[in-house]
Amino acid sequence: MPQFYLIPKKLARKAPFLATIAQWLEARAFAFIFWFIRRLSLEQASRLSAFSFGLLGPYGDKADKARTNLAIAFPDADDEWRERTTRQIFRYLGVSAAELIKLEDIWDQRHQRLEWNIAPGAAEVINRKGAAVFVSAHVGAWQLTNLLALEYDLTISTIYAPESNDTLRDMMLELRESFGVKLISKDAGVRPLLKELAAGHSIGMAMDTRLDTGKLLPFFGRDALTNTTAARLALRSKAALLPIRAERLPGTRFRISVYDPVISEQPEAPIDDQAIGLTVQVNRYFEDWIREYPEQWICLKRRWPKGHKL
Repeated sequence: MPQFYLIPKKLARKAPFLATIAQWLEARAFAFIFWFIRRLSLEQASRLSAFSFGLLGPYGDKADKARTNLAIAFPDADDEWRERTTRQIFRYLGVSAAELIKLEDIWDQRHQRLEWNIAPGAAEVINRKGAAVFVSAHVGAWQLTNLLALEYDLTISTIYAPESNDTLRDMMLELRESFGVKLISKDAGVRPLLKELAAGHSIGMAMDTRLDTGKLLPFFGRDALTNTTAARLALRSKAALLPIRAERLPGTRFRISVYDPVISEQPEAPIDDQAIGLTVQVNRYFEDWIREYPEQWICLKRRWPKGHKL
């Protein structure tokens, strides 16, 4: 079922003609938004986009998923905190959209806007241009982590999810090309990823979302279907597994951090067991980042299996 932004999925299923109209309207609405935001400064674009998303987002279907995820991840928080944080999540979703549209400006102004924090073990991999699997989560300015490729002259392929709206897909693809990375659709499977790693290149992926074919692994103390692909790719190709994040700083500035390689705690175990162990370690990084900035965790899809008691 295609994804829609202007009408609920249930309505699209019942009235396909509305889905066609909605996609047509979406394409033109987003084209105008992109055109307008490009004419603003980053600060103006971020404020306007945050206001717009924060005004409408908390009343949609995705807001309920965010509330549920927050309730599971932060069981001691009260309803008022959860509602306030959900509103903030949509504001930061708007900020993320503005950052993507203004990505070229961010890069052009990188000496004023970007700072880098590279751990020693990660610096060794980056400086020798070794193959690496960079893993991130949808926290903070996560899209800016891709700028690592431009800053350090690396060949990185990033996995992305194409939009279902054809026109919007083309516009988003054009924006993502500003990352300076090769883009590989999530539908392409692991073969092109292994090919890139075998050539000594790197790949990047955000892996904090639910994968229905994943493994049930602890996330905030509860089992969640978790993508272990990054760990498996690193193990099979002997590439470094490097967590990476981008934080927002005052003054519309950003800090991009790359952490030391995540190392298997049971190197003699079968690859499946090692992959699980590595992924559990990566999940701990994600938990720390989310606890630090829960309002910047874009958790708009169900993360845990249905039926979890809140």
